[in-house]
Amino acid sequence: MFKRIAVLTAATLALSVSLSLADEINLIGGSTSIVAVIGPAKTGFEKATGIALNFTAAGSKVAVQKLDAGEIDAATAAHTLDELFAVLDKDKVLLKNRNKLQSVLLAPPTSYAVVVNPSNPIANISKEQLSGIFSGKITNWQDVGGKNAPILCVISTMSPGANEQFSKTFLDGKKIGVEALEASTGIDLRLNVASNPEAIGFVASALVDSSVKAIDKSIMMSKPIVLLTVGAPSEKVQKLIDFIKAEGK
Repeated sequence: MFKRIAVLTAATLALSVSLSLADEINLIGGSTSIVAVIGPAKTGFEKATGIALNFTAAGSKVAVQKLDAGEIDAATAAHTLDELFAVLDKDKVLLKNRNKLQSVLLAPPTSYAVVVNPSNPIANISKEQLSGIFSGKITNWQDVGGKNAPILCVISTMSPGANEQFSKTFLDGKKIGVEALEASTGIDLRLNVASNPEAIGFVASALVDSSVKAIDKSIMMSKPIVLLTVGAPSEKVQKLIDFIKAEGK
């Protein structure tokens, strides 16, 4: 009889642990917020809370649409809620829960860096030269001290906030006017720059590794990371917010 009670108790405990570990947060965000904040927090958060953190980098616009549809628990972005609304309005994206969206600052501004292929001899570049390259006025690397080769600009289609900030910082608010190779996430952009000797792009500094070369970090730009929910964050999402903020102190 005692053995039976022990077995039942063990089974109950196992079920309790299983249910605890089964709890999860499903999140979609822009590539910058995922790489800089959410990804690094995953292991520690899951260990501390027993809550599985599932995330996908699909762009902040897609993230908010999924959040609005009730398909995810939270969304993240590397720009403010007002900036995000401006992007959505421009693309005529309607949200049924727009007035219920709330944002929480997860992390202070995240740095970006302009990157080129490691084989590129260029060591630095001025704001004026960057403006010329991404506006289409400068099309050959020899015009900025490099080799005689066409410049290939790479742009992340899933980073509207970063693209807008780049335009404000280097193009006086004008759109990036050059025909560019489109990448999805920042990771995809890095891969494209790493595999094309003539390529140039901009990514979150957290993504810079030996496969690319950051040129002149004095021209870096930055954006804050925010987490979005419909209404107040749920208990489990609030745990994620508290964990990330505590880690950042």
